[in-house]
Amino acid sequence: MAKVLKERGCTVTGIELDPEAAQQAEKHCERVIVGDVEKLDLEAEFGEELFDVIIFGDVLEHLKEPELVLKRVKPFLSPGGYVVASIPNIAHGSVRLALLQGSFQYRPLGLLDETHLKFFTRESIEQLFDNAGYAIDILERIRVGIFNTEIELDKGRVSEEVLEQISADPESETYQFVLTAYPQSSPPLAAKLNRLRFLEERLEQRDRVIYELSRKLRNMEELQRQLEDRNEQLARREREVSELVQEVAKRNRRLANLEERVKRLNQQVGKLRKKGRQ
Repeated sequence: MAKVLKERGCTVTGIELDPEAAQQAEKHCERVIVGDVEKLDLEAEFGEELFDVIIFGDVLEHLKEPELVLKRVKPFLSPGGYVVASIPNIAHGSVRLALLQGSFQYRPLGLLDETHLKFFTRESIEQLFDNAGYAIDILERIRVGIFNTEIELDKGRVSEEVLEQISADPESETYQFVLTAYPQSSPPLAAKLNRLRFLEERLEQRDRVIYELSRKLRNMEELQRQLEDRNEQLARREREVSELVQEVAKRNRRLANLEERVKRLNQQVGKLRKKGRQ
């Protein structure tokens, strides 16, 4: 991250817990502070120094009190400065399906990183930044298919109905949220407008959910109508079969009568032949 930022003309100061990683970061950072961001005396480290951007790249989920850290760094943002954060989505469809299959296995990396202390959904991310005194400006998503993550799933045990229900959630394929957020005390006009757009997006998502539910209801009504049509067709066929059975019975009776008449005629013919021989 620091390497890319430096290549784009940025001056980077880093905070790194691991000394070896800090040593690597020093190649690209103007300054690297080795320590735990939750325990460091930031005032002593930075004094009156201000930053245009403070980046939490897959960091907040590793902290004990991410809300407190967001509050503590706020005074070090320059006027118009903002926070950038990337945060994994625990509500990804792969995690939900794994839970339905009775599995929640921590892994070295990814959604269930074994060093994660907090887990976030879109709603809890919004709540985190709101509680910390920030207005989210832009919220983007890195998407990964439900069966394309590091989470191991038995696809054969996933019913179409369950998969359809999980996939109906707009965030079911959101692997990671990437956002920018301004302090609420003085967000720029662009942040206010983007916040409005953000709320409108949520309304649109709810509208999509309502539309999807309405579509499913229409499908159910169509299936019900088709079922009623099939039942009516079946009733007609049953009536036709009943009429055919009655017709066959009637013809069998006529056939029996004809056979009886033929029998009597044969008897009469036999008597006439006997008289003729006499």
